[in-house]
Amino acid sequence: MRYTSIRGNENAGMKAKKQTTLWRRIRYGSLTKTVYDEILPLRIRDNNDMLRRLAVITLVFGLLLSLFSLTGILSLKVFPAYAFLFISSAIFIMLRRRHKLDHPLSGYIAGYLQIWILLLFGLLNSTAFSPDPNSNGTIFVVILLVVPFLLSDIPLRMCPFLALNTALYCFMVRIFKNPHVMQLDTVNAVSVCLISGMCNWLFSEKVFHGFANSLYIEKERDTDALTGLLTKQSARVLTETRLAHGSAGMLAIIDLDNFKHVNDTYGHLYGDEVLAKVAACIKDNTRRTDIAARFGGDEFVIFYPDMDKNAIRAYADNFFFALNKAFEHEKAKVTCSMGIQPTDGSHDYETLFRGADAALYESKRSGKNRYSIAEEAKK
Repeated sequence: MRYTSIRGNENAGMKAKKQTTLWRRIRYGSLTKTVYDEILPLRIRDNNDMLRRLAVITLVFGLLLSLFSLTGILSLKVFPAYAFLFISSAIFIMLRRRHKLDHPLSGYIAGYLQIWILLLFGLLNSTAFSPDPNSNGTIFVVILLVVPFLLSDIPLRMCPFLALNTALYCFMVRIFKNPHVMQLDTVNAVSVCLISGMCNWLFSEKVFHGFANSLYIEKERDTDALTGLLTKQSARVLTETRLAHGSAGMLAIIDLDNFKHVNDTYGHLYGDEVLAKVAACIKDNTRRTDIAARFGGDEFVIFYPDMDKNAIRAYADNFFFALNKAFEHEKAKVTCSMGIQPTDGSHDYETLFRGADAALYESKRSGKNRYSIAEEAKK
């Protein structure tokens, strides 16, 4: 009985795990929600780049087909569908050139709208404006098949979108096609819809994992593995970018007091724990707009944009209090010294760093476990 109970629990656990995995594949492309939310901006940007190129292609395609239709090379009956494709593509190009669709939500909605217009063109071309009611709707089913490769999205949204367009096409076929073609076209459309849904299922998962890997590599490159703060190179680039745009603020250098003694006494593994704990205190006492990095060894550098001396004093006091509290019951009493250099936005990084370094030296010389604010650096 006990064996049966354990086996039953294992089966229930495996079933729950499979259900969770299936839901994650449908909802988040087999990623976790946290990772999916992180890659969302990358996915929207990639979709917008693809759809921008698609709009140019459909614009040229619509223009050429419209001219062929007007000159008699193609049937004039299909001209409204070609003109519709050309005009809609021109509108999307104009909106993207004017950055009207740069916002994530507007870009997301516009992406689906642009794909739907392309499908609508295929639908009209294959039904209402088809020159022959006995011909198959090849254009619609081809567009339906390539949709997952033009717009990457989760199956939870893409599959219903494909199904609704297929249902609309089947409805239009019943109105505009002859009975002996209607059945074949319906079967073709439903079959291609299923294939397109499978392509979305497989392709979107591959694309999402590619985004996640790129994001991981980028984080590994720009983030210090031990502390989770930025590396000094990436922090310098971000700070220089802010300074190039005239951002005022404060540059602070933090150096742990007598850290060599901590390493020599308690070992380097404990020293790593100390650095991680100090980094946690820095994260808790910085804003999202602040640029915090591990400069190297036991030194940290932080750029506080748009912060005056009164505000930096409050942040420094809070940081020192948090640091003392974090090591209150530790075997090593860890303190730090800080040097701060203000800027009005007209100084380069090296000038600020030299000023903050001089202020740090003043804190060390004055007894450590304190901070010093330098006078504003000369231009």
